[in-house]
Amino acid sequence: MKKYLARPICGILSTALIVFLSFCIGALNVVPAAGQSASGTGSERPQNARISGSTDELKTKHFQDLLSGGITGTAWPVSSRYVVTNNHVVSEGSKVILLGSQGQEIPASVILRDETNDIIILEVKDPRALPPALPLAQSQARLGASVFTLGFPRVDFMGKTPKLSIGVISGESGLLDDPESFQTTVPIQPGNSGGPLLNMKGEVVGVVKSMLGIRDTADGNLYVLQTTSCALKVKCVQDLLSQLPQKEGRGNLSPSVSDNLETLAGRIKDSVLLVIAKKGIE
Repeated sequence: MKKYLARPICGILSTALIVFLSFCIGALNVVPAAGQSASGTGSERPQNARISGSTDELKTKHFQDLLSGGITGTAWPVSSRYVVTNNHVVSEGSKVILLGSQGQEIPASVILRDETNDIIILEVKDPRALPPALPLAQSQARLGASVFTLGFPRVDFMGKTPKLSIGVISGESGLLDDPESFQTTVPIQPGNSGGPLLNMKGEVVGVVKSMLGIRDTADGNLYVLQTTSCALKVKCVQDLLSQLPQKEGRGNLSPSVSDNLETLAGRIKDSVLLVIAKKGIE
């Protein structure tokens, strides 16, 4: 006999599995590669001294330092000041950094969270720092609709450029007929947490939330279903946004126009942000 589990993806393999919501999709605990320590006492160096690393090497080390001890996920702007991701990516009291497509680091802080639906709204201080906001779909995606996501799965070895996955809406309700979620065939991995689920107009229809697996009660093993995932419906995001203490317009908004996937991906990729959350740091 087998049990079905929802698996919000975590990268900490030792985390205990909890039935129906066992792992967090974006909670990827990354161990940085060993780096060289800097030496010297000032800005000048001896005439024949070697430079210890190239610019690319230094950038790589800085990125590894950012990841060290952190949890990663995916986020996207919903206005010129606010950003959406999963609640489980950002722990209480965490230091949160958003990384843009050009490597810019944007500090963010929690302003609203919905633990029940696993979504959170982050706020940035400088509205000029964020890329164009993604439009929210005004109607619910239907069964069979083509959808895709852009996000940052397994940045520890897949790299920090956004990756695209495509599929369809395979169920109009989530696990155990949850009316707030979809089931999809979009393949997702650790780090996709919080990413936008988009229709073929580039509108957000949901938020990537969890993948599904089966636990075999005979051997105790968990078997992940590679093309089955769940996403929270965008209505839950709209409901949370209505509670914001400071109301504002959508600002610079990515267009909502039907197009081929290649064009849509090119239009949207810069609006998808890598989230790095450092636990326990104010």
